[in-house]
Amino acid sequence: MNLRAWLHLADEALLPVQVSPEALRRSEQRAVVLQLERLIAYPMVQRRLAEGRLSLHGWHYVIEEGEIYVFDAWQGRFVPASVASHSGTGPYPLLESDGQTLPD
Repeated sequence: MNLRAWLHLADEALLPVQVSPEALRRSEQRAVVLQLERLIAYPMVQRRLAEGRLSLHGWHYVIEEGEIYVFDAWQGRFVPASVASHSGTGPYPLLESDGQTLPD
């Protein structure tokens, strides 16, 4: 895969809204969730997650704040690592691309 193709993987995360700092942050976070979804789609990853031999972490670093936000799959949102009760570790339920948990 070349660089252009790799960069286009983030296209799906872009929000169709007016550009703003909040929209950019949400797009960045959506890109993290999409990467987790893509990883989880691999059978070898699913197997190791089920066996407890692999943990996935979704982190979003906000340089301006000096804060790392961890993706909490059960809450379906990013929380500041400084107040999170965990490091963003799964297991992950099935997720929508916006980070919302799908109903069973």
